[in-house]
Amino acid sequence: MNIYNSAKKILGFFVVAAMAAGGSAVFTGCDDFLDEPVVGNPLDENSYDTKYKLQSVLNSAYDKLACETMQDSDWRFGEATADNMVGNDEGLTSHMGQLVNFRFNTSNSYILSRWTVYYQAIHRVNQVIANIHKCRVLDTETDTYREIRYIYGQAKFLRAYFYFNLVRTFGGVPIRPEVENVSNTVIPRSSLEECYAYIEKDLREAAIMLPSRFTLTQCGKASAGAATALLMKVLMYQAKPGDGSDKWKQCAELGDYFVKGEPFTFAQMLRFDERYKDTDWETLREELWFKPVAALKPDESPETLEEQCPYLKSAYSLKFLDAYMNAITYDEQWYEVGEFCQGSVFEIVYKESGDGTSGDTNEGNSVFLSLFPLNNFNPPLKTNNILVDRVFGTDVRTNFIMGHNEQNPDGHNNLIGMGNRLPLKWYTPIKDRPVYTNDNAKNRRVIRFMEVVLTYAEALNEVGRMQEALEQLNSVQTQVNSINNGSKLSVAGGYGYLRNEIWLEREKELAFEWDRFFDIVRQGRAASMMRAFSEVVNNHRGQFFREGVNEIFPIPQTEIDVSNGVVEQNPGY
Repeated sequence: MNIYNSAKKILGFFVVAAMAAGGSAVFTGCDDFLDEPVVGNPLDENSYDTKYKLQSVLNSAYDKLACETMQDSDWRFGEATADNMVGNDEGLTSHMGQLVNFRFNTSNSYILSRWTVYYQAIHRVNQVIANIHKCRVLDTETDTYREIRYIYGQAKFLRAYFYFNLVRTFGGVPIRPEVENVSNTVIPRSSLEECYAYIEKDLREAAIMLPSRFTLTQCGKASAGAATALLMKVLMYQAKPGDGSDKWKQCAELGDYFVKGEPFTFAQMLRFDERYKDTDWETLREELWFKPVAALKPDESPETLEEQCPYLKSAYSLKFLDAYMNAITYDEQWYEVGEFCQGSVFEIVYKESGDGTSGDTNEGNSVFLSLFPLNNFNPPLKTNNILVDRVFGTDVRTNFIMGHNEQNPDGHNNLIGMGNRLPLKWYTPIKDRPVYTNDNAKNRRVIRFMEVVLTYAEALNEVGRMQEALEQLNSVQTQVNSINNGSKLSVAGGYGYLRNEIWLEREKELAFEWDRFFDIVRQGRAASMMRAFSEVVNNHRGQFFREGVNEIFPIPQTEIDVSNGVVEQNPGY
């Protein structure tokens, strides 16, 4: 059996505990019930005392990451609301149509679903983080310390990822306590700056706790590469084009480390002197599950702040290579042969159930089969020639966006409706197709190395290192040229020219990966792009976008109501 298929089976995550609803809640009940003494052992005292129990709880957080509700929400908010796709449900009578036309109210069901599923995910991962100290380890078990540290680091990455998507969608959000009880069910919103600081802390710590990447049967787990890549993205989202923010400098420094392989210490990654003024290193070491100094053998040395972060440069590549370093084609990056390939930094793992189980039990991912239906004429989201030509022109990547009655690379004839075009990033090749309908083992690529390099290039341009920015941009374009022996490269120019070249390359390379809306918002041009889009689509979708309001979505009305106004609404809603 292919060892990477084995990894998919091992990482077919399952639910291990009942899940509380996301967001705030109101508790009611009689005093007599609440005053009854607890009989037996409290669950939380013995549910986290081994690495195996901790792993099962972490699996439940991965399970929520992979759930159909979350993935369905991601394409709706990140792709369907943006300017390069049109949907088959854009009438103003439906909640989806209202969402993509920016004519929704605060009770829109998709807005509530996104809020709820992400807070459910945070609740799950907080169970790992809040209880990891209850695990019992003998001082002689060096490997166990490392394994628990890896569980802890993955939990921190996942929590940062969940909060990042909430913040991009809603602005500052409530930061839920790790240990929840009746007294802290209603939490006010934190500021945008506080949320980002919280996210950064998790990612910086995860980046020193985890290996550069997981391989073999552990493929799919979040790594130091994933934490660093997401941290770069988080820093970029906090800055604005041309603002001279220190966040751009920090992002460029991380790129020097990740992409160029320059030395980077624990102190630099943590920004220890700045962020841990009231904590000494040894205390933090033990908190992050590095082996305590007192437990070290005579031949063992403790990690110091001058310890080098995991070497990432050799762990990832722009080249189209599979997990075994064999050459693959551009589109195969998104198929089974391309799972955990050299260009994939973090992906969400799916497997076939073998019995047709689908939906939020997460055996298989039916979302991609919905987006690229194999034998029908009704994809929920599609593009067209006008939109493709606007973005790609004669770029070779236009060949991977297929039209009706065109043949995909494996010879399958598309029947998606006249005038429609769909990206092969969503396609399931014939040899990868599931036995049962909607039981798809197609993984979702969330962070790719090409995005890391383009983020690095943008940061370099923002800090005045324009020649280096051009080199990084052209390293991506050189790899794209390898598809058809092309020769197109960007040329030197001023700050504005180079920024636009990088943005155009992001639009081409990262197209249809469910991030477009958030990207044009953080660039500060969502309103202009949506207005331009409204002029080329029949229903003029985008004309109602309100600048200064619709860059973020409203807090769900139920959350405002249940908190009695403690959770405040976003301006304009």
